[in-house]
This record gives sequence, structure tokens and C-alpha cells, in this order.
Amino acid sequence: MRIHLLFCLGLCLSGANLSAQTGFGKISGSVKDIQEKKLEGMSVSLLKAKDSSLVKMALSNREGQFEFEKIAAGNYLVSLSGTGYASWFSRPLEVSSSNPVVTTGEITLPTSTGSLAEVTVLGKRPLIENKIDKTIVNVDASISNAGNSAMEVLEKSPNISVDKDGNITMKGKQGVIILIDGKQTYLGGADLVNLLKNTPASQLDQIELMSQPSAKYDASGNAGIINIKTKRSQQKGFNASVTLSYIQAVYPKSPNSLNWNYRNGKFNVYGNYSFSYWEGFSQIGINRHITDQEKNTHTLFAQTSNLHFQARTHNFKTGVDFLATEKNSFGFSVTGLIDKRESDVSTTSNLFDMDQNGKLGSTSIAYTRNTNPWMNAGMNLNFRRQIDKKGRELTADLDYLVYDTKSIQQSDNYTYNPDGSLDTTNGAINPYLLHGNLPSVIRIYTGKADYTHPLKNNGKIEAGWKSSYVKTDNDAQYSYLVNSSPVVDTNRTNRFLYDENINALYANYNQQVGKWGLQAGLRMEQTHARGNQVVKNQRFDTSYVQFFPSMFLSYTMNDKNQFSLSYGRRIDRPNYQDMNPFQYFLDQYTYRQGNPNLRPQFSHNIELSYNFKGELNLSANYTYIDDVINDILKQNDSSKVTYQTKENVSNQTNIGLSISYNKQLTKWWTISVSGNVFNNHYWGIVNDTYLDVSMTSFLANLSSQFRFGKGWGGEISGFYNSKELATGMIVAEPMKILSFAFSKQVLHEKGTLKLNLRDPFYIMKFNGYTKFGNIDFNVHSRWDNRRVALTFTYRFGKTMNNLPQRKKGSSSDEQNRVGGAGNGQQ
Repeated sequence: MRIHLLFCLGLCLSGANLSAQTGFGKISGSVKDIQEKKLEGMSVSLLKAKDSSLVKMALSNREGQFEFEKIAAGNYLVSLSGTGYASWFSRPLEVSSSNPVVTTGEITLPTSTGSLAEVTVLGKRPLIENKIDKTIVNVDASISNAGNSAMEVLEKSPNISVDKDGNITMKGKQGVIILIDGKQTYLGGADLVNLLKNTPASQLDQIELMSQPSAKYDASGNAGIINIKTKRSQQKGFNASVTLSYIQAVYPKSPNSLNWNYRNGKFNVYGNYSFSYWEGFSQIGINRHITDQEKNTHTLFAQTSNLHFQARTHNFKTGVDFLATEKNSFGFSVTGLIDKRESDVSTTSNLFDMDQNGKLGSTSIAYTRNTNPWMNAGMNLNFRRQIDKKGRELTADLDYLVYDTKSIQQSDNYTYNPDGSLDTTNGAINPYLLHGNLPSVIRIYTGKADYTHPLKNNGKIEAGWKSSYVKTDNDAQYSYLVNSSPVVDTNRTNRFLYDENINALYANYNQQVGKWGLQAGLRMEQTHARGNQVVKNQRFDTSYVQFFPSMFLSYTMNDKNQFSLSYGRRIDRPNYQDMNPFQYFLDQYTYRQGNPNLRPQFSHNIELSYNFKGELNLSANYTYIDDVINDILKQNDSSKVTYQTKENVSNQTNIGLSISYNKQLTKWWTISVSGNVFNNHYWGIVNDTYLDVSMTSFLANLSSQFRFGKGWGGEISGFYNSKELATGMIVAEPMKILSFAFSKQVLHEKGTLKLNLRDPFYIMKFNGYTKFGNIDFNVHSRWDNRRVALTFTYRFGKTMNNLPQRKKGSSSDEQNRVGGAGNGQQ
């Protein structure tokens, strides 16, 4: 029924607009790149010259040509954009009875990756761009992003939800793959969270949200792909921008960044560097009702934790592009991250005997310190050959990455009787002074090649290969003190070795026939994985081949109404650190632990979309996931220990309807709103008990932007997430935020001052609960989220022709799967 309504709405809107097209004029033109190649499929917008409001949209044809017919008399602008190319705006064009036919002539578009020249005019870019195949968020178009992190930009993006641990869902579905400049970070879990929270928003240009990627992408991610595009200049001469920020909350914070580029002749040298100091706190309250059936006792376990952390993060990237000939280019880049994380947690746990009217039975106090220095370095070598001017192209990439952490944990646990004496009953070790030395090294090697071959009659074939090899070594060395002498904790000490090789082939076929577009693809991935828990002498060796078909069908009714239908099968492999059996503690009763026995999960995804004038996008989706990897809680009623881990526990369906609308209502007011209603249904076996839960939820996101005279701007933004199933076992209560921001152009518009008031009413918090099997658990937490940020950005440099840009590297699925414990920025 929902799908039928979508089509009816589209037809009604189409009819209404067709009846209004009573103009007599025509505007036409053509577009090519700097190699004289005709550009097909470029997005062409016809705008009113007085306020840049959208009149019509079109796509360039195989010959690069476009035209707008039945244009009323008036003054217009033509805007061109396309992936990998710089945006272009025409001079004002007048259509009148004496001049009914207007042409822009042949337009030459240079390639682009977010140049500084574009940055200076970002005020003209909308916050949200709705495309038929993706949604684009222009980061600098939102004033309230000043002083924020990449994670907080994602948090307020359309149909995106971020939970208290930084887990990202898209349209109510988990399993999102994060790319940075088309390359995956090779991070997952808490380490991906730390990277995004320590990447300043000032480094970002755009965020692309793709819920249904093609076979060209790695098959991972049942919810889709998020591509975070950073700022980078390709302009001639020297160009740079610097952003300085100071944030005051309960604790101070300061994210800063520098982007630079120098091009001379055939060489282009570029780089960016950021340093973030982030200090904050988190308060967590946990109540557990524990019933021991064997002892016939009922205990209330009331726990409070106060965490204070500091993070000092250096993040950099530098590289060089070399245009050897007109058809051949090479690139080399180096990336790095040095992150020093420290946290101190004090936890008090009171055990009340509910069979004796809540009498205090004992009190446990834990002091836990985590020192987690994290380093990663990567190198990429890439090559591009343009075989001919018709569009035949060959690209290749080689990548090497290494992640190295030497985490140290010290957890001192003391259990007291009600009279204040240490509890030594039953020969308990008290105090329990636990030390963990947890080094981890992950090495990743990847290579890939892609070939594009245009066909006659608006067709195209793409094919490619990719191979990756991953080797991890995780050594968990635990000990505790007895009479001042260290004793190996044999229950926790372990060493986990893991090797994985994935080989992939894919082919895509694209065809445009009139108003219909078809893309069909097939990806084959062969996986061989070996694991070894050395201390416990537990091994596994598995190998499998899987096929991942994808299909896209689009129909362009006219220049305002587009429909698309897509299907894709995808896989989610477990993060490397989710398989790592390390334990990370709040205290001796509460911790998180990896699971080396995790298996991949598979999903089938269907989506129907409707796009109106690039302003309104409606979509309906259905997803079925088999063998879902879920966060679950396990509890020992006798010892009172509860820990969080991941298991393949159930099947899941997700059914949703989403809307995204972006419109410049007046010259000074732009609004962006999105909403998503979805139902998640889980069923399967969890902790030897049958699980069958379902819940319908919704997300809403609003941004209202105002532009005043003399370079002033303002913004009100916020989001609301209703009650939802965070996992099959955990229910998250509603979460919301409201923020305000102001900006002022200074120094002849080369500088920008921004003031961001994030969560001034301090309403953002997390509450959740689980009532399943023997677990009766609720949690609430708050963090250092109410803050004032002052940001200054200054841009300088020349703006000349762009250098042809190579596309992205071979980093793919593996990058999102590195994970581990960290003291996430809050």
C-alpha cells in the first residue's frame, strides 16, 4: 500500500507541474571534461537568477547535451554538478519574447575533490542534496557543525542514528560501512568511534549516504555505505585553510585542522593535519535485579560509574599526484593517526538483599585506569590510464596499513561488608588487583583494479578485481596480586591469532534507454579465514564462496520526477576486535568481551525511491537479515557477573518509510527536514531462550538556516529519536537534542567566525533497559555534551584550473572491521 501511494503522489506532482509549464523559451548547452570527453549523466539545474531557487532539473545525454524547454520569460542561472567534477554556474541568462532561445555554449568541467575555491562559496550550497541514488550532506553549509566532530555531523544527518556507544544505524538498520574519501578506515567498534569523534568537522567537505551500493563496492554493510569526503585542493600554486576551535563544557576541548595544497606543472602535492585535545566525563548508572534460582535469593545490584578521560589525537595525510602524460597519472599518499587515550573510572556497586527488605549486603568499589596509545599508518600507490576519449579507463591501487596499540589496564577492586570491613568470606581474593597488558597488531594488505568500457547506445560495462590479506595478533596477558606477588589469571589470559584472505571479482552493466535506466551487477567474494586461541588451543579454519547480485531500475518521468527500484544482497563480517577475546572492565562484576566464534551475517535489501525536483526524496525499504550479529548480555546469577559480548543470535526484518526535504523558502531562509518510520523484528535463540520482539520507531531531523545582511548567518537544528530496539535484547528510550549557531564572514570573506551552542538545555542523554530471560537490567548515562564552541576559519591561496584527479584507493571492507576498546570521546 505504501509503495502504491508513492507512485500516486509522484504522478499527482508530475501532473500538477506539467500543467504549469506554459512558457515559450528554451535554454540548452553541452558539457565535456578537459580531455574533450563528452560527459553523460551530469546533473543540470535551472535556477532563478534572483534567489537561486530551483526551476527544473535535467541530465546530460550521451553527447553531453542538455536543454530546458517551455521556459517562461525571466532571468536564469544554469548549474552543473557531477561526481568527481567541480560545480559550475553560468552567468545570468535572459529569456524573453525577443530572445526565446538561449545557449550556454560548450562547457568544460575540471575534476574536483573539494577544492578551496569551492569552499569559499559553500554558503550557496544547500545543506542537503537529494539524489536518486544517494543523499549528500554539505558539511560547511551548516553553521552548527562548527567545533563539532565527524561523529556529531553524522549524528544529525538524514535518517542516521548514533547510540551512546557510537554505533551508527541508517534507516533503522545496523551494519553501516564507513569510507573516508572512498577508502575505508579499516576500523570498527570503539576505534572507529574514536577516529570519528577525534576528526574535526572543519576537515570535512561532504558526506554521501548510499543505502544501496552497486556491485563495484565491497559487499559488506547491509545498511549501506557512508562516504566521508575531506577537503582537498587541486588548485594551481599554493592554497591552504586553517581552522582553530575552542570549546568550553565542563571540561575544555580544542579540535584544530590545517589543509594545504601546492601544484606546479605536472605535480600536485597536498596534505592535511589535525590535532584534537578532548577532555570530558561520562556518568553511568546501572541497576540489575538478579534472582539466583539455586539459592532462592533476590539481589538488587545498584552500580554508579564516573569516567574522566583525555585524548590527544594527531591525524594527518599527505600525498602527491603526478600527471605523467595526458592519459597516465600516478599517485602516492601516506596517512597516519597517533592517539593517546587515557581514562580513569571509579565505580561503586551496592548489593541489596531484597529478601530482607533491601538490606545492604556488601559494597564493591573499583578504580580502573586505562592507558591506550593507538597508532596506525598507511600507504597507497595508485595508477590511472585513460585509454581513449570515449571513456575507456583502467585504474589500480595498492594499500598497506598497520594498526598498533599497547593497551594497559589496571583495575583495583575492593569488596566491603556493611560494617566497612573487607569481605574475605569463602576465601575470596580481596582486594582483587587486576592488571592487563593487551598489545594488539593488525596488518592489512590490499590490491584492486577497475576497468570501465563504454558501449554504444548509452551503455557501459565495469569490471574489477580485489584481494585483501589481513593478519592480526592479539595478546591478552592478565595477572592479579596475591601477597604483593603477581599471579597469572588463567581464566582471562589468552592470545588470539587471526588470518583472513578475501578475493573478489565483479561486473556491472549499465544501459540507458529513453527514460529508463538499468544497472545489473554481480560480485563474487571468496573468503578463507583461520583463527587460533593459543592458550586455550582452540582453532578454526573456514572457507566459503558467496555471490552478491545487485539490480537498479530507474525511470525519469520528466525533469522533475524520478523513480527507482533496487535490490542487493550483502554481507556483514564481524569486526576483527569483536572476535578478540579481550575483556574491558568497569569492575570485576561488569565488563565487555569479544567472541572469536562469530560468523558473518547476510542480508537481502529492496528499496523503492521517488525524487521530486531534487528537493523531496521518498523511499520505502525492506531488509531481511539472516544470522544477525547482535550485542547481548550474559549473566551469572551466582557470582553476580554480567558482561556484554556479540553473538549470532537471531534473524531480523526491517521495514521502513523515509522522507527527506530540502528547500530554500526565501532568499534568507532554508529548511532541511527528514524523517524515518521503521519496524525492526528480531526472532531466534538468545542465551538458550527463544526471542521474538518487534518495535516500530521513528527518527526526525530538522535544520533551519537563516542568512542576514553583512555576512551574518544563524541556524537552529535538532533531532528526535523515538523509543527503539537498539539490539534484539536492548531497548533504547527516546533521545533528543536542540542546538543553536551563529556565523559572521570577516576579513573580506576569507575568514569565518562561528559560534555553536550545542545542547544548551542539556536534554541529550541515554536511557535503556533489558528484560529477557534471567536478565532484568536498566542503564542511564549522561556526558559532557552541553558546550559552547568558537571556531575561526581562514582561507588563502590562488584559484586556477584543476589538475585531473585520480579516484580512490583500494581500501575496502577490512578497514571498517578493525575495532577494539577505547575511551570514546563524549
